[in-house]
Amino acid sequence: MSPLWRATDEKTWFEALALLGRKYGFEHTLFAVVPRPGMRFSDAYLRSTYDAGWRQTYNERALFHIDPTVAHCLTQTSPLIWTSSNFADINQREMYEEACQYGLCSGIALPIHGPKQEVGMLCFVRDEQAPNALNAHVERNLPMLTLLRDVAFDTSQRFLDGYTERLVPKLTPREYECLKWTAQGKSTWEIAKIFGCSEATVNFHMTNIRSKFGVSSRSAAAVKATRMGLIDLD
Repeated sequence: MSPLWRATDEKTWFEALALLGRKYGFEHTLFAVVPRPGMRFSDAYLRSTYDAGWRQTYNERALFHIDPTVAHCLTQTSPLIWTSSNFADINQREMYEEACQYGLCSGIALPIHGPKQEVGMLCFVRDEQAPNALNAHVERNLPMLTLLRDVAFDTSQRFLDGYTERLVPKLTPREYECLKWTAQGKSTWEIAKIFGCSEATVNFHMTNIRSKFGVSSRSAAAVKATRMGLIDLD
Protein backbone atom coordinates (compact mmCIF):
# COMPACT_ATOMS: atom_id res chain seq x y z
CA MET A 1 0.00 0.00 0.00
CA SER A 2 2.94 2.35 0.61
CA PRO A 3 3.47 3.19 -3.11
CA LEU A 4 0.08 4.92 -3.05
CA TRP A 5 1.16 7.14 -0.18
CA ARG A 6 4.52 7.91 -1.79
CA ALA A 7 3.11 8.83 -5.21
CA THR A 8 3.53 12.53 -5.95
CA ASP A 9 1.35 12.77 -9.06
CA GLU A 10 -1.84 11.20 -10.41
CA LYS A 11 -0.12 9.10 -13.07
CA THR A 12 2.30 7.50 -10.61
CA TRP A 13 -0.48 7.01 -8.06
CA PHE A 14 -2.79 5.19 -10.44
CA GLU A 15 0.02 3.10 -11.90
CA ALA A 16 0.81 1.96 -8.35
CA LEU A 17 -2.87 1.11 -7.76
CA ALA A 18 -3.11 -0.89 -11.00
CA LEU A 19 0.13 -2.69 -10.14
CA LEU A 20 -1.32 -3.73 -6.79
CA GLY A 21 -4.43 -4.94 -8.61
CA ARG A 22 -2.27 -7.14 -10.81
CA LYS A 23 -0.44 -8.39 -7.75
CA TYR A 24 -3.77 -9.72 -6.48
CA GLY A 25 -4.53 -11.41 -9.78
CA PHE A 26 -6.60 -8.82 -11.69
CA GLU A 27 -5.61 -7.64 -15.15
CA HIS A 28 -7.67 -4.44 -15.08
CA THR A 29 -8.38 -1.70 -12.55
CA LEU A 30 -10.91 1.13 -12.42
CA PHE A 31 -11.21 3.86 -9.79
CA ALA A 32 -14.14 6.29 -10.04
CA VAL A 33 -15.57 8.84 -7.59
CA VAL A 34 -18.36 11.40 -7.91
CA PRO A 35 -16.85 13.93 -5.49
CA ARG A 36 -19.98 15.87 -4.54
CA PRO A 37 -23.74 15.28 -4.42
CA GLY A 38 -25.53 16.87 -7.35
CA MET A 39 -22.74 16.11 -9.81
CA ARG A 40 -23.48 13.84 -12.75
CA PHE A 41 -21.93 10.39 -12.92
CA SER A 42 -20.38 11.46 -16.21
CA ASP A 43 -18.44 14.07 -14.18
CA ALA A 44 -16.83 11.41 -11.99
CA TYR A 45 -13.12 11.47 -11.35
CA LEU A 46 -12.15 8.30 -13.21
CA ARG A 47 -8.95 6.44 -13.92
CA SER A 48 -8.81 2.99 -15.47
CA THR A 49 -6.68 0.53 -17.39
CA TYR A 50 -9.69 -0.42 -19.52
CA ASP A 51 -9.27 -0.30 -23.28
CA ALA A 52 -9.89 3.20 -24.64
CA GLY A 53 -12.35 1.82 -27.19
CA TRP A 54 -14.51 0.33 -24.48
CA ARG A 55 -14.39 3.51 -22.40
CA GLN A 56 -15.54 5.51 -25.44
CA THR A 57 -18.40 3.10 -26.15
CA TYR A 58 -19.39 3.08 -22.47
CA ASN A 59 -19.47 6.87 -22.26
CA GLU A 60 -21.14 7.54 -25.60
CA ARG A 61 -23.97 5.13 -24.80
CA ALA A 62 -24.15 6.18 -21.13
CA LEU A 63 -24.00 2.54 -20.10
CA PHE A 64 -23.62 3.50 -16.45
CA HIS A 65 -27.42 3.82 -16.48
CA ILE A 66 -27.77 0.05 -16.91
CA ASP A 67 -24.49 -1.19 -15.44
CA PRO A 68 -25.38 -3.43 -12.44
CA THR A 69 -21.99 -2.84 -10.82
CA VAL A 70 -22.63 0.92 -10.79
CA ALA A 71 -26.16 0.46 -9.41
CA HIS A 72 -24.78 -1.74 -6.62
CA CYS A 73 -22.01 0.65 -5.65
CA LEU A 74 -24.35 3.65 -5.56
CA THR A 75 -26.71 1.98 -3.11
CA GLN A 76 -24.72 -0.65 -1.22
CA THR A 77 -21.60 -0.77 0.93
CA SER A 78 -20.69 -4.45 0.58
CA PRO A 79 -18.40 -5.63 -2.24
CA LEU A 80 -20.00 -7.18 -5.32
CA ILE A 81 -18.36 -10.17 -6.94
CA TRP A 82 -19.74 -10.04 -10.46
CA THR A 83 -19.86 -12.43 -13.37
CA SER A 84 -22.15 -12.88 -16.38
CA SER A 85 -25.06 -13.81 -14.08
CA ASN A 86 -25.28 -10.22 -12.76
CA PHE A 87 -26.20 -8.92 -16.20
CA ALA A 88 -29.84 -9.97 -16.32
CA ASP A 89 -31.86 -8.15 -18.96
CA ILE A 90 -31.22 -8.02 -22.68
CA ASN A 91 -29.45 -4.65 -22.63
CA GLN A 92 -27.20 -5.69 -19.78
CA ARG A 93 -26.37 -8.97 -21.50
CA GLU A 94 -25.45 -7.11 -24.67
CA MET A 95 -23.27 -4.77 -22.63
CA TYR A 96 -21.58 -7.71 -20.91
CA GLU A 97 -20.82 -9.49 -24.19
CA GLU A 98 -19.21 -6.32 -25.55
CA ALA A 99 -17.18 -5.83 -22.36
CA CYS A 100 -15.87 -9.38 -22.60
CA GLN A 101 -14.44 -8.59 -26.00
CA TYR A 102 -12.19 -6.12 -24.19
CA GLY A 103 -11.16 -8.62 -21.50
CA LEU A 104 -13.66 -7.43 -18.89
CA CYS A 105 -15.37 -10.70 -17.97
CA SER A 106 -15.59 -10.94 -14.18
CA GLY A 107 -14.40 -9.08 -11.14
CA ILE A 108 -15.10 -7.38 -7.87
CA ALA A 109 -16.61 -3.92 -7.38
CA LEU A 110 -15.89 -2.28 -4.03
CA PRO A 111 -18.25 0.63 -3.23
CA ILE A 112 -16.85 3.94 -2.03
CA HIS A 113 -18.97 6.14 0.25
CA GLY A 114 -16.98 9.03 1.69
CA PRO A 115 -17.57 11.35 4.66
CA LYS A 116 -18.46 14.28 2.35
CA GLN A 117 -21.09 12.19 0.53
CA GLU A 118 -18.64 11.13 -2.14
CA VAL A 119 -19.77 8.00 -3.95
CA GLY A 120 -17.82 5.74 -6.25
CA MET A 121 -16.19 2.40 -6.83
CA LEU A 122 -12.89 0.58 -7.06
CA CYS A 123 -13.11 -2.32 -9.52
CA PHE A 124 -10.66 -5.13 -10.15
CA VAL A 125 -11.43 -7.17 -13.26
CA ARG A 126 -10.27 -10.43 -14.80
CA ASP A 127 -10.42 -11.58 -18.40
CA GLU A 128 -11.86 -15.01 -17.63
CA GLN A 129 -15.41 -16.23 -16.97
CA ALA A 130 -14.82 -18.76 -14.19
CA PRO A 131 -17.16 -17.82 -11.32
CA ASN A 132 -16.04 -20.59 -8.98
CA ALA A 133 -12.39 -19.73 -9.40
CA LEU A 134 -13.19 -16.01 -8.97
CA ASN A 135 -15.16 -16.60 -5.76
CA ALA A 136 -12.35 -18.65 -4.25
CA HIS A 137 -9.76 -16.09 -5.32
CA VAL A 138 -11.71 -13.14 -3.91
CA GLU A 139 -12.47 -14.98 -0.68
CA ARG A 140 -8.74 -15.40 -0.07
CA ASN A 141 -7.93 -11.78 -0.87
CA LEU A 142 -11.03 -9.84 0.18
CA PRO A 143 -9.55 -8.34 3.39
CA MET A 144 -6.60 -6.91 1.47
CA LEU A 145 -8.75 -5.73 -1.42
CA THR A 146 -11.06 -3.93 1.00
CA LEU A 147 -8.07 -2.31 2.70
CA LEU A 148 -6.71 -1.34 -0.71
CA ARG A 149 -10.04 0.35 -1.52
CA ASP A 150 -9.82 2.42 1.68
CA VAL A 151 -6.19 3.38 1.10
CA ALA A 152 -6.87 4.25 -2.53
CA PHE A 153 -9.71 6.57 -1.51
CA ASP A 154 -7.65 8.21 1.23
CA THR A 155 -4.65 8.81 -1.02
CA SER A 156 -6.81 10.09 -3.87
CA GLN A 157 -8.01 13.09 -1.87
CA ARG A 158 -5.23 15.41 -3.04
CA PHE A 159 -6.22 14.73 -6.65
CA LEU A 160 -9.98 14.75 -6.03
CA ASP A 161 -9.85 18.20 -4.43
CA GLY A 162 -8.23 19.79 -7.46
CA TYR A 163 -10.54 17.96 -9.83
CA THR A 164 -13.64 19.07 -7.91
CA GLU A 165 -12.53 22.69 -7.91
CA ARG A 166 -12.32 22.63 -11.68
CA LEU A 167 -15.86 21.23 -11.96
CA VAL A 168 -17.68 23.43 -9.44
CA PRO A 169 -19.20 26.52 -11.08
CA LYS A 170 -17.39 29.75 -10.24
CA LEU A 171 -19.89 32.33 -9.02
CA THR A 172 -19.40 36.05 -8.61
CA PRO A 173 -20.27 37.46 -5.16
CA ARG A 174 -23.54 38.89 -6.52
CA GLU A 175 -24.45 35.60 -8.25
CA TYR A 176 -23.79 33.77 -5.00
CA GLU A 177 -26.12 36.14 -3.13
CA CYS A 178 -28.83 35.76 -5.79
CA LEU A 179 -28.61 32.00 -5.54
CA LYS A 180 -28.65 32.05 -1.75
CA TRP A 181 -31.79 34.21 -1.64
CA THR A 182 -33.42 32.05 -4.32
CA ALA A 183 -32.75 28.95 -2.23
CA GLN A 184 -34.52 30.70 0.66
CA GLY A 185 -37.62 31.21 -1.49
CA LYS A 186 -37.20 34.86 -2.42
CA SER A 187 -38.74 36.07 -5.67
CA THR A 188 -37.00 38.20 -8.30
CA TRP A 189 -38.85 41.27 -7.01
CA GLU A 190 -37.80 40.57 -3.41
CA ILE A 191 -34.15 40.00 -4.36
CA ALA A 192 -34.16 43.24 -6.37
CA LYS A 193 -35.45 45.10 -3.31
CA ILE A 194 -32.76 43.52 -1.11
CA PHE A 195 -30.02 44.55 -3.55
CA GLY A 196 -31.54 47.92 -4.43
CA CYS A 197 -31.40 47.11 -8.13
CA SER A 198 -33.82 46.36 -10.97
CA GLU A 199 -35.51 43.02 -11.55
CA ALA A 200 -33.77 42.95 -14.96
CA THR A 201 -30.41 42.95 -13.17
CA VAL A 202 -31.46 40.05 -10.97
CA ASN A 203 -32.71 38.15 -14.02
CA PHE A 204 -29.36 38.80 -15.73
CA HIS A 205 -27.51 37.21 -12.81
CA MET A 206 -29.93 34.28 -12.70
CA THR A 207 -29.43 33.64 -16.43
CA ASN A 208 -25.68 33.42 -15.83
CA ILE A 209 -26.24 31.12 -12.86
CA ARG A 210 -28.47 28.74 -14.85
CA SER A 211 -25.87 28.62 -17.60
CA LYS A 212 -23.03 27.86 -15.18
CA PHE A 213 -24.97 25.03 -13.56
CA GLY A 214 -26.33 23.69 -16.83
CA VAL A 215 -29.96 23.78 -15.67
CA SER A 216 -33.14 25.38 -17.01
CA SER A 217 -34.57 26.92 -13.83
CA ARG A 218 -33.33 28.94 -10.88
CA SER A 219 -34.82 26.45 -8.44
CA ALA A 220 -32.83 23.62 -10.05
CA ALA A 221 -29.66 25.71 -9.75
CA ALA A 222 -30.39 26.35 -6.05
CA VAL A 223 -30.98 22.65 -5.38
CA LYS A 224 -27.79 21.68 -7.21
CA ALA A 225 -25.74 24.32 -5.41
CA THR A 226 -27.09 23.19 -2.04
CA ARG A 227 -26.26 19.56 -2.76
CA MET A 228 -22.75 20.57 -3.76
CA GLY A 229 -22.35 22.43 -0.50
CA LEU A 230 -21.91 25.79 -2.21
CA ILE A 231 -24.67 27.49 -0.27
CA ASP A 232 -25.83 27.03 3.30
CA LEU A 233 -29.52 27.53 4.05
CA ASP A 234 -28.98 28.10 7.79
